[in-house]
Order: sequence, then C-alpha cells, then structure tokens
Amino acid sequence: MTLKYRWSLVGSFFCCLCVAVLWGANLGAVYPFVEIVLHDKSLHEWVDDRAEKSVAAIAKLEGEIAELKVAGGLGDRIALPVETQRSINRLQSEIKTEEKRFDWNQKLKPYITKYAPKSAYKTLVWLIVFMIIGTILRGIFLMGNMVLVARVGQRTVLDLQNDVFRNVLDMEISEMDVKGTGDLISRIRGETNVIGQAVMVLFGKTVREPMKMIACLVGAAYVNWRLLIFSCLICPIAGYLMIALARVTKRANRKAIEESAKLLDRLYQALTYQRVVKAFTMEDGERERFQHVANDVYSKSMKIAWYNSFSRINNELLGVSMISLSVLAGGYLVLNQQTRLFGILMSSTAMDFGSVMVFFGFLIGIADPLRKMADVYNTIQGGVVAADRVFPLIDQTPLVHSPKNPTVIPPGELQIEFDDVKFAYDPSKPILKGVSAVIPSGASVAIMGHNGCGKSTLINLVPRFYEVGEGSIRIGGVDVRQAGLKQLRQRIGYVTQQTMLFNDTISENIAYGQPTVDRAKIIEAAKKAHAHEFIQDLELGYDANIGEHGGKLSGGQRQRLSLARAILKNPDILILDEATSQIDVESENLIHQALSKFIKNRTTLIITHRISTLDLADYIILMSDGKVVDFGTHQQLLARCPDYQRLRSLDLEEAA
Repeated sequence: MTLKYRWSLVGSFFCCLCVAVLWGANLGAVYPFVEIVLHDKSLHEWVDDRAEKSVAAIAKLEGEIAELKVAGGLGDRIALPVETQRSINRLQSEIKTEEKRFDWNQKLKPYITKYAPKSAYKTLVWLIVFMIIGTILRGIFLMGNMVLVARVGQRTVLDLQNDVFRNVLDMEISEMDVKGTGDLISRIRGETNVIGQAVMVLFGKTVREPMKMIACLVGAAYVNWRLLIFSCLICPIAGYLMIALARVTKRANRKAIEESAKLLDRLYQALTYQRVVKAFTMEDGERERFQHVANDVYSKSMKIAWYNSFSRINNELLGVSMISLSVLAGGYLVLNQQTRLFGILMSSTAMDFGSVMVFFGFLIGIADPLRKMADVYNTIQGGVVAADRVFPLIDQTPLVHSPKNPTVIPPGELQIEFDDVKFAYDPSKPILKGVSAVIPSGASVAIMGHNGCGKSTLINLVPRFYEVGEGSIRIGGVDVRQAGLKQLRQRIGYVTQQTMLFNDTISENIAYGQPTVDRAKIIEAAKKAHAHEFIQDLELGYDANIGEHGGKLSGGQRQRLSLARAILKNPDILILDEATSQIDVESENLIHQALSKFIKNRTTLIITHRISTLDLADYIILMSDGKVVDFGTHQQLLARCPDYQRLRSLDLEEAA
C-alpha cells in the first residue's frame, strides 16, 4: 500500500542519506579540532607537518626492513626465516599506509594553500561555521524526512480506514454482531493509527537512525577497522536480548490491543444505553465493569512499558559497552604507542591522539541512534499486531455478496416466494425449519407468532441481511442470491421497531440514500407520513438537527421520520418490523393512515403483535417454532386455526 507513495519514500530516503552524511561529517570535525586547532596550527602548517611525518616514517620503516634483511642473512640464503618475513610484510604494509597518507596530503595541499585560513583561530572559526552550516542542513533534511514519512504514514492510515470501513459495511450482520461494535471501531480507528505510527517509524527512525549509525561505523572503520571490530564484540549478546524482547513485546501488544477493544466496546454500550443504565440505577455497576476492563488495559500497558524500558537499557548498555571497550583498547594503544593488543595486530601504525579521539567521537555518534532505536521495536511490534487484526477485515470476502453476473429483478409489482427456507445462526440450533409460502404481488401480509419463532429472521433474509441456509427465496421469480445486492435492496423499503436515525438534520435523514433529491419531494414524503406538522413547529424545520439516534424527538416522531424515508424511496417491497409497537396511540393512528394509502398495490411484509395493525394486512402467516402453521386471510385463520384463535384471544385480552 505504501508503494503508492513511492516518490515520497524516495525523497525521505534521500533526506535520510543526507542526514547520515552530515551527522558523520559533524562528528568527523573532531579531528581537525584536536589535531590542528588545539596544537595552535593552521591547516597549512598541519598539511606540511603531515607530509614530513609521512616521509620520515617511510624512511624509518624502510631502514627497519633493510636491517631485518641483513640480520636474516639474505645474502647467504634463498629465503628469509618465516618470522623475519612476517615482520618485513608488516613493515611494508605500514609503508603503504603512510604512502597513502602522503598522497592524500599532496592532493589536498593545493586546495588548502588556496582556500584555507592561515591562522589557528581562523581555522577554528571556519570549523565552527562548518559545523553550524552542517547542523542547519541536517535539520532541513531531517524536517523533509519527517514530513514525507508523516505523509506516507497518514495516507496509509486514511487508505486503511477507507478499505476496512468499506469491507465492514459489506459484512454479514451476524458477523458484525459477533465481533462487536466496539471491536470494529477499535480496528477502524485505533489499530489503523497504530499501523500508521509503525509505518512512520519504519520509514523514519528505522531508516534514518541506522543510516546515521552506518555513517559513524564507516568513519570509525576508516580510522581503525580492527579496533572497531574489537569494540563490537558485545553486539551479539545485545542483539540476542533485543530479539527476545521483541518477541515478548509482540505478545504483550496483542493482548493490550485486544483489551483496549474490549474497553471501547464497554464504553460504547454504556453510553449508548445510558437511559437503561440510569433507569436500573446501574451507574456503580457500569463504573465497576469499566474500571475492571480499564485495569486490565493498564496492566497490559505497564507490561509493555517494562519491556520497552528493558529495550532502552539494553541499547544504552550496548552503546556504553562499545565505547568502554574502545576507550580501554584505544587508550592502551595510544598511551603505549603500541600496534598490538593481546598479541593481535590492531593498527598498521601507532595511533595518535587525534585519531583515537575521532574514533571515540564516531562511537559516541553510534550511541545516540541506538538510544532512539529503543522505542522502534515496541512501535513496530504494535504495528504488526494491529496489522494482524486489520488486514483480515480487508482481505476477507463478504459472505453475502453480489454474483459475478447478477440476474435483474423484473420491474413492477413483485411476488415473493419462500421455498423450504432453512436458517440457523448456530448450526446446532436451527431457527427456520423449512418455511414455505407465496406472497402475491401487491399484497400485504402480516407475519405473526410467539417471540423466537423466526419472524424477524425470515424477513431479514429477503434483503439478504443474512444468507439463506437451505431452500430459496425468490422475488419476481429471481432467487435473491442471483440478484445484485444493490439492485435488490434498492427495491426494498425497511421500517423497524428500533428507529435508526442519524445525528443529522431532518431532511438528511428523510433523504438518506438519495442525496440528490430536491426539498419538495422530501416535504411531500413527510406530509404522507404525517410528519410535516411537527417538523414545521421546530425552530429550524427540516434543517433542525435531531441529535444522536434522534434523541431530540419523541418515539412517534422518530417513527414517522423513518416512514417518510421509506415513502420517499418508493420501494416495490415494504418491510415493517414491529413498526408501531413502541409508539403512542395517536402516532400509531397517524402512521396507519399513512400506511393504508402507501401499501396499496405494493408487496408488504408486516411483523406485528398489535390487532390494529392487522387491518393493514390482506393475508396472515402464522409461525411457530421456525415453521409456518397456517396461511390465509384473517377470517380463514379465525375459522380454522386453533393457534391463531388462541393468539387472537390473548391479543384481545391485552388490548382490553
């Protein structure tokens, strides 16, 4: 996904490279400061002194080689003794090193003579100016790197959130019920941000800091690569500890993210159902449950903090150990003017004070990136865990989806056929056990039965909120599984017992799904739903915000808005799921008046317990235990169906 922003990554990599080079260059400035300025020399004097020292050193080494050859009796032998030959080889290697230094001096001398200041103080001024300019440039490139990496990270977060949200909306409703709203919100908002942070660290610190380390390692290796290897002897132990910490940190991050999702879910439910919480005086209970989950999140977060601190200590100890080893070894070599340590050759020539100080400076320059890298592992491990929770949502194929070549549902009034329909949320507990019925086109049918008999499940299969387990549902002769999801659902209007309104204006809620419809049609739909009167009484009318879940309106007003939304859609099939069960009598009468006109010549499925609603139905389906007990008109069922007679008598008693 981040490859979409490859030019930003290329730019950030270039900035990282410049930062690393300037980081090493600033540290390399230690050498001229120690070797030139502190000895009260100018660059002119230093380059001449270096040339003289190289010439003298070469002459001395050639003399030692000549003495070894004489002492080895080369004139009397074809070959020198092994030890003598080794000494000569070592001295020849030192001569080559000095010759390289001399050559470099000769190449630099014309430029130094032409451009460099001629006093020690002016050289110091130049050195300071160089360091300031280098720091400014490094800051500019660092800023460029951070901005470009932030762009990649934030765009990645945006893309992930869009992709996850798109797939979540395509999920089967049962799957959303299982995962939980809080968990899904956590993945869409929380985990994607964690991934974004990991991306920014991955292409920021994870690239920038190692490159700074490499620049320092190259500088230190140039000064003395053997001493650098000796200083890094501690690295394998620290690396092993780092890998071990990364593993346990990943496990801890996974648990922390899962607990955070539970916390969000607990919070979402408590706030959504606040009226229930207050009605049952469960404030203390909810606080206790929330605190329990929050404590779990706290403990997991503290465990991560401990691991992170161990990682920081590990990296700090690694940096200090490297510097300590180099100080002990370099100090011994310089103070004693030795080239060997424990009998191992550490330098072709004896190191001077300036060289070893530059070497120490480069190692100190490695310590800062190491310290900053301590936080990287925790962030990246958190990103890996978050990716494990986010990408399955992106990669999964929705269980309910449109076929590749969908069949078009014919226009006009539609007949609905249920043919031996079976369904179960849990395979061991079937809900529908072979429902068969034919709903004539343009007819209104009430579905009745005791709670849990499968009424709502059956009508939720029509718009494919769930997928039919066995059997089939046909609309206009087309199996709903062969129809395109969008076309199928555009032909269906849906009004539920629980009004589903958004925290938006009245007009936006009525026109939901039809954003381009004009205001006149919205008002017309509201009038048909008997909602126009109360809307006019509001201060902002159709532009009034109704609050979360329509909380600023009464239950009857919310239900009339839901009905107005369905009327504006003008569907061929209308589904009413207990649409009038939770409202007052006046609102119910108004809604019945609206429905009696709206459902004419429109195939309508009605789930209801109210006797008054049955007046809207042409036919009645009576269900029990996932099966159809009887199907017919009110008079037919009243005459022949004992279960319907019993249900009817109970309803009459409740109504009385």
